[in-house]
Amino acid sequence: MPKKRSQGRHTLSIALAVAAATTMVGVSPAFAAELDSLDSPALASVNETPTIVDGVTVPVDPRPGFRVLPYLQKPASDQMTINWFTEQGNDATLIVRGPGLPAEGQSFTVTGEQNPVNGYQNYELTNAGWTHAGTGLTTPQGTWIRADNPFKYTQTITGLEANSQYTYEVVVDEYKHEAAFSTFAAAGSELTEPMHVIAFSDTETDPKGRTTFREWEVTTELAEGSEPRPDENSAWADKFGGGIRNGAYALNYMLTEDMAQDYNNQIIAEQDPDLMLLAGDLVEQGSSQTHWDEFFMYFSGDRGNILDDTPLFTSLGNHEVYGYGTPEDRTSVVRSRMEYNQYFDTFGSDNPHALDAYHRIDNGPVTFISVDVTNGEPDTVSTSSVPESEKSEGDDSTLTPEQYGTDTQNSFTKEEYDRDFPNAIENGWIEEGAEPDQPNFMPGSEQYEWLEDQLKDARDNGQVIVVQWHHAAYSNGVHGTPMGNNHPDSQSGVPTRHLDPLMEEYGVAAVISGHDEMFEASYVDNDNDGVGVYHWDVGVASDGLRADKKIQNEDGEYVPYNFNTHSIWSAQADEPEMWVTNENGVKHLVSGGKHYGHLDMLFEAYTGAPLDSGVVPAMQLTMTPVSVVPTLNDNYDVESVERVELTSGVQTVYFDAQGNVLDPNAEPVETPKPTPTTTGPETTGPETTGPETTGPETTGPETTDPVATETDTPGTSVPTSTETSGAGAGANGDDDASGADGAANGAGANGDDAASGDDAASGDDAASGDGSGEDGLAQTGTDPGTLMAIALGVAAVLGGGVLLMIRRRSEI
Repeated sequence: MPKKRSQGRHTLSIALAVAAATTMVGVSPAFAAELDSLDSPALASVNETPTIVDGVTVPVDPRPGFRVLPYLQKPASDQMTINWFTEQGNDATLIVRGPGLPAEGQSFTVTGEQNPVNGYQNYELTNAGWTHAGTGLTTPQGTWIRADNPFKYTQTITGLEANSQYTYEVVVDEYKHEAAFSTFAAAGSELTEPMHVIAFSDTETDPKGRTTFREWEVTTELAEGSEPRPDENSAWADKFGGGIRNGAYALNYMLTEDMAQDYNNQIIAEQDPDLMLLAGDLVEQGSSQTHWDEFFMYFSGDRGNILDDTPLFTSLGNHEVYGYGTPEDRTSVVRSRMEYNQYFDTFGSDNPHALDAYHRIDNGPVTFISVDVTNGEPDTVSTSSVPESEKSEGDDSTLTPEQYGTDTQNSFTKEEYDRDFPNAIENGWIEEGAEPDQPNFMPGSEQYEWLEDQLKDARDNGQVIVVQWHHAAYSNGVHGTPMGNNHPDSQSGVPTRHLDPLMEEYGVAAVISGHDEMFEASYVDNDNDGVGVYHWDVGVASDGLRADKKIQNEDGEYVPYNFNTHSIWSAQADEPEMWVTNENGVKHLVSGGKHYGHLDMLFEAYTGAPLDSGVVPAMQLTMTPVSVVPTLNDNYDVESVERVELTSGVQTVYFDAQGNVLDPNAEPVETPKPTPTTTGPETTGPETTGPETTGPETTGPETTDPVATETDTPGTSVPTSTETSGAGAGANGDDDASGADGAANGAGANGDDAASGDDAASGDDAASGDGSGEDGLAQTGTDPGTLMAIALGVAAVLGGGVLLMIRRRSEI
């Protein structure tokens, strides 16, 4: 049987035995003869007794077992790829069992290979560690350093049957790991059971995250009846810290980045998704091996191994080209991309030199496409060098395509990347003869043409389409304005709006992004045909908790800019915080707020009543923002974490049998009465009228921005906030181009983000160095011609143009 998702789980509570405790998620070994993979010495993510000589940490000697547990790649209906890493490099055995394979299973001997790109660099070995004074958390030097230069193992298993479950075991150095996976349904096949996908972005893992509490600005408004937030003199500030942000004091959030990723992954694992989408910024700095060690610690390591049975579909973010180097030497940017390519294997594209930059998978009737938007051409080298034709003022209501700009960063140019790419060959990171892999996403580029080919193929084959790229095209966050705006940003996602015509032409249901870390949904219908596309910023995995971009008004006050007139929901605006002082005199957040989390996407066959248009959909996609909400005791220690669905942000899309999006606001189709063809007596049946079909409102939620048009937002009910039972919320801007981000942020010896290059110079992250028959049709008896006309009328309704709607679920 295919893998089943968890049913009926809408609130999950995780008891925490110890804050930031190590959690092992695995399968029990079937045979006592081998050792459990989770006991692999190489898997240990903490070295309690590092050796440090003259300020330099000495990597440990290679240890037996798994360095990275098996994880799934290149999922398809007829194959699966399994990767893992070790430190000693001994041959491993993989055995796969299931339909179409020999009864004893198919066995492989897999050899590991080293790549120098996985080696530690000097700045990683000399890092002195971090301490957070308020909580006492500390990460001493070298405690995160493992053996140098691990070995990668990869094996593709082909000849598998679609929509089938397989078990597998990997043995290396006498340590065994057992797990199972399900192949995807054949592309174009009918959806026979729900498909559960979870999307998130901006994990940005880094050993420093073990002691980092991020800034957390208050929501746009507090809930009615709420007490004020704790201030800089509160017990909360004493414990977690805070700093000045946009002219006001902002508390730090109650979880470290490390805790956030750990708890988020636990909740995701409990939901047992069929696929996970990660829209970029996997690690803090892509050129740092220690940051990749940290990533796999959560996903395929001693803190969780969700990837051994759930494929991960990724995109590159700006942090996968981060470690920018200098204009004279961009080798670190090349190294970042090579590290990503070393860990992730995809089906790639018909442009092989682009490696794993952009790619596609299909699961039954749903197509997922990943796009690399880390560089656009022509390059923009600074916000001050933007051509006059690209300059704009105010919000995006009058923004023209030329004013979008062309580049999503001004930290390096394509020319610089290509110049230094040969260093990857010289250093052994990639084979001889390789060509530069950094793509351009702008119209006319190889990637753009590939993307259009994939979209056309998917639409021609009746697929539902989801596209993923990192930089959110629509955002009210700090990266939401183009470089040419009078309030510019140098890491803008606005240039990706050049992809909008393709998204609308081919009926894309949703675009999944991150980067701005806002947790925001936008609805875009640029051609005003009643059919639009959802754009999500799901960058709330475990890094920043940003608020909306703020500017100073004439009185010097910081106010929201509200650049994105397409926004229909955000945690910052629609989940107001409620603070209450309890009987012990301790102030707690009891509901609302912005937290870490993810987007839950459920594809399922439609079984409800006809839409207001009279059409009966074939399938629906329900997108539910989910928060990971901590509950604190009176000492502000974390006691539990809950999975809370934010019903204020639920969006639902309906599809016909050809994967086209449906719009229930469309007028019902009237079918003319046929002319009788017989000369017999009149046999008109009783007059029958269909149900009244009034569509939902076509205006979105009220916004302070007056320029949004009616067609910018789909039909929705007035949203209401869901009361959370936890104690944490917020929305923080953590990488503002204005430089307001880092001030006094941490409570510890090094500050929250001091000297890490996390939020420097160029904005985001620069200079680190490092129907049922009720169709409204008249009935005219049983005359065959009449029946045929009715049938043709229904067909006309179902075969209509690509249309869209959203409905908010009244209860979860």
